[in-house]
Amino acid sequence: MGACGSKRAPNVEERSERLHEFFGATIDCEVRPSGLGSAEAVAQDAEHGKAAPSAAAPAAAEGGPCVFEGMQPAGINARLSQGALSPEDLEIQRTELKEAAKLIDSMGARGEEAAILAPAEKDGCKYELAINWESSHVALVTQKMQAVPLSMLECVALVREPDLIPLPKWPGLPRIERIALVHEFTPNNVVYHVSIEPWGPFPGCDSVCCAVGFVRTDESGKACVGFARSPPEDEQEVHRGWSVLPKQKRRTRMQVDGCAWVVAPSAEEGKVDVTIFMKTRIPIPHWLVPPALVRWVTPKVFRRILPLLTADKNKEPFRARVAADDRGWYTAVKKQLGLDVADEDTAAGSLAASPPDEGFAAAIRSYDWDAAERLATTAQQKADLSDSRKRVKALEAAVAAGRQQDALALAISPVEERKVRNYFKSKLAASSPRGFFDPAADYPTPRDVPAAA
Repeated sequence: MGACGSKRAPNVEERSERLHEFFGATIDCEVRPSGLGSAEAVAQDAEHGKAAPSAAAPAAAEGGPCVFEGMQPAGINARLSQGALSPEDLEIQRTELKEAAKLIDSMGARGEEAAILAPAEKDGCKYELAINWESSHVALVTQKMQAVPLSMLECVALVREPDLIPLPKWPGLPRIERIALVHEFTPNNVVYHVSIEPWGPFPGCDSVCCAVGFVRTDESGKACVGFARSPPEDEQEVHRGWSVLPKQKRRTRMQVDGCAWVVAPSAEEGKVDVTIFMKTRIPIPHWLVPPALVRWVTPKVFRRILPLLTADKNKEPFRARVAADDRGWYTAVKKQLGLDVADEDTAAGSLAASPPDEGFAAAIRSYDWDAAERLATTAQQKADLSDSRKRVKALEAAVAAGRQQDALALAISPVEERKVRNYFKSKLAASSPRGFFDPAADYPTPRDVPAAA
């Protein structure tokens, strides 16, 4: 089936299961057969206050509404129907939630019937990549991860603070060069820029995606739901008043037609399950993508990336951002998820408010001087902050002057030492040395989102 670019159309039961798997009891998208024998989602809002149907309720033959009750904009304490956002933003976000349901409804076969199936497993976490082809240049991709050793709030922080995600380079494997949040429309509606370097015969690519996040808050269970897609083709320069980032040199701009995801608590305590549905255009025809290569690369990449996202030492910068929480966004998300400090402190690997000393140290290690200044409560901490700022300033000056040995002498952690060595090795220094050591300066244009979002 992959050779001809076709896909088996899922039946009504599969569609209903897929939507319920994603939205739980908060959505009941009924489907109707079209004149061509396919099915379409009827996504209409229910009246506010209407009871959500049971997750086990079968789809009615006559079709019906999608119930979005129980969904709240992430970090905004109001339901979509209560108008906490401006009328324009409210309409956009309601539309995006409907598009998420339509995308899931339209996805092709999964599991053994996928054109390409690549499973992987590491440390009890199971991963499955399934790819089908809608056409020669349009891929339908499903990713499922079970028992990921992260808490709900940790997953939220990974999505909200992508500049803190470590992106190492491994010989022989494709490398993600950049994942950055570059604009914010509302606290739960942001823009990401992703860039991937050329690899083997494949060209490099980048994409700009507008993402909106929600939290399921009703009695069916807590979950974080998101949907992202590229700006329309006729808005490639200006989208909703924002100047879209230009395409990078030697990179093909990929158009993501839709990416829906859900993060929900796993059956294993302290872990989560993640499901992602994506429809994207690819820069080469699908027959140039060898299934054997995908099946070979996928487990290698997954087994190397998972420890980077779940290792305690890599969580510290995220903890500092969450602890700072200048606008109270994470506080609102925790309330929506039903988390309080006591709950989070007992959760494995939680991102609850750290003890003052730990939060201060994490802020220092991530160069978040503003957060460190707020957390410094003793004379010793204030002195440590001053010394750290002076040391990093001297380190940046040594890098700017090309004094590698002096810079290495000032580096006090393996992370800093690696950054210095890679900086001089690659010869791809930023216009200012601070651009390499300060995460907040890692953007091509001034970041219009506070560092502690």
